[in-house]
Amino acid sequence: MKKKRNAIIVLNYNDSTTVINYINLIKDYKSIDRIVIVDNCSPDGSYDILKEYENDKIVVIKTEANKGYAYGNNYGVKYLDQEKEQYDFITISNPDIDITDETIDKCLNFLDKHKDIVMTSPTMYMLDGSKSLLRAWKERKLDSDLRDSSAWLTKKNDKEHKEIYEEDYFKGEYSYVDCIPGSFFIIKYKAFNDVGYFDENTFLYYEEDILGKKLKNKGYKAAILNDLKFTHFESVSINKSFNKVSKYKIIQKSKKYYHEHYNEECINNKKNVKKFKWATFVGVCEILFKKTIFYKLYEHIKYDGFILFFLKIFIYALIIILLPFRYLARKMRKRKKVCYFSLVTWKWIKQRPHFVALKLSEKYKVDYLYLDLKDKYKNEHNTVNALVSNDVNSKYLKIKPYYIYPGDNKYRLRRGLSYLKIILLNYDAFIYTQPNQIETIFPKALKFNKTKIYYECMDNYIGWEQNKRYFEQKEIQVINCSQKIFVSSLKLLDYISDKYGISKDKFILVRNGYDATLFNSYKSKKVDLKRPCATYIGTIDNWFDLKNILAYAKSHKDFYFNIVGPINPSIKDEMDKIKLKNVIIHGPIEHSMVPSYIENSDIMLMPFIINDIIEYVDPVKVYEYLYFKKNIVSSYWKELDQFNGLMYYYHNDAEFETAMDQAIKNKFKENKQFKEIIEDSKWDNRLQIYLDTLEGNK
Repeated sequence: MKKKRNAIIVLNYNDSTTVINYINLIKDYKSIDRIVIVDNCSPDGSYDILKEYENDKIVVIKTEANKGYAYGNNYGVKYLDQEKEQYDFITISNPDIDITDETIDKCLNFLDKHKDIVMTSPTMYMLDGSKSLLRAWKERKLDSDLRDSSAWLTKKNDKEHKEIYEEDYFKGEYSYVDCIPGSFFIIKYKAFNDVGYFDENTFLYYEEDILGKKLKNKGYKAAILNDLKFTHFESVSINKSFNKVSKYKIIQKSKKYYHEHYNEECINNKKNVKKFKWATFVGVCEILFKKTIFYKLYEHIKYDGFILFFLKIFIYALIIILLPFRYLARKMRKRKKVCYFSLVTWKWIKQRPHFVALKLSEKYKVDYLYLDLKDKYKNEHNTVNALVSNDVNSKYLKIKPYYIYPGDNKYRLRRGLSYLKIILLNYDAFIYTQPNQIETIFPKALKFNKTKIYYECMDNYIGWEQNKRYFEQKEIQVINCSQKIFVSSLKLLDYISDKYGISKDKFILVRNGYDATLFNSYKSKKVDLKRPCATYIGTIDNWFDLKNILAYAKSHKDFYFNIVGPINPSIKDEMDKIKLKNVIIHGPIEHSMVPSYIENSDIMLMPFIINDIIEYVDPVKVYEYLYFKKNIVSSYWKELDQFNGLMYYYHNDAEFETAMDQAIKNKFKENKQFKEIIEDSKWDNRLQIYLDTLEGNK
């Protein structure tokens, strides 16, 4: 049986970044056969940016004029009418949503199975994980929409003003509904064509109500799938393009049109529609009043109480009063102040953030800020303490834990004071190292203080996140407010640049390295390691290829494996159950001991399971291993091509044993780039570009 085809319409207006993120999400979905991006005459150059993403599956077209949501989506459907391919389903989607290939496929199968239903959608969820009250709604009534025109009218009438279904209504596999949100739905092409697509007489809003009414008048049915979901991130392009008054007037105009042409009680009695003029006047007055200082004062006092409100006023006044003194203090400093907001606690095993902070402290006063995680890491499991000392020898480097207070009233003052403290510390530069950090220290406060902001991206962080689309929104915020973006690998640079449509001129590539000061001054020390052996030094988590190590250890009982570093408790439990005497867990070590462990090992390991995180990594440990001219056995990913000829790669389980045997048998062979790598990868050399960038020389 021939596969039924589905085409998706994605409308853009001045929001190419969000569209690009969405296209990157859905471009390989098997449930989608054609992607039509319709640019609604964006004045910001979106069309030219999006045009670069065209391929055999994706087409980018531009409307003749910006005539709104209905017109733009119809423009895309009419484009499909001209194509040779015939489509069975049309998907209408906002770009600011998150949905899976499997969910779309199940929607298509549902429509194919239920002949009486022509339109469907998964249940819409909000960012906080809750189900949206407006996942579907009933046919709107005039009285409700009049009350909905303002909060005052709603309160005066003291009645519900939204035609929402009761929660108990959404039971079973699906529920019949009158209207489905326009943020995402799938409709049978024939039915959509039969009702004449969207009514183009509205610019924004009420398109779903009108479409639902048109389908109902033709005898068609719509349904929400209760067990499926998608997440909506709110109206990104709408909120950027219209102020509150303009947006409100557009809503009221669409509301009036709907009742005038699709509500029987108004079609038969035109006088009813005239009530909208009065309701709209009240609504506009209400919006304008809410912009006044009197209303804002009322809201603040109502929310905070008198004491906290006046304390906040005092804090804001203090910030403004001290502004010239802060600028003067900066001019008089012998050293500029930099805050490095780290991903890891200072007492974690020494990694890139530690070396960056130490290098910056050669020229600046540096505060190494980190979320206080001591309770999380302290004695995480019985035999291995995850913390080390990492003594600080620089008087210009201060280690500062940052505490996050809950958002309830009890801690609101403490949260406010913590933000104030960051401003009063008067940093010249602030470096974020993870987008989630903007939730604890907001860039607006830093910009108010004229602090330069930078973003250091060390990993493909989105690989860690469950709510990936929400995370992308935060990463975009960090990128947009940053002067420059530091990245640790070339693939990471290309990926972020392409993903968000960011010019590569904004990126600074700073690969990882090794501590030449420590390694060059190292004096040979004996470490009690059973030999012959292979050693891994680093964090042991779910990306660690434990399976191949255990398999080799079982078949080579006279060969030892040393696992050195903090270890995920579940992995340790797994190793404890197997109880192989030739696989030894050493736990974390001070960085000063790293050379000793490498020197006293026969071969070194980088056994990683390749995933969306690992393939973007430029590994720190490879530079340390190479310094001692040790053979290295590593899983392969493209970023390692710079080390070709210096390592033994394996691509699958079968190749692991071969790579191990060759590394054990052969002596280390230097090639052309070996000396160049050892020289270039000294942290001092790598991080000089950091200093140059902060000084404005890059």
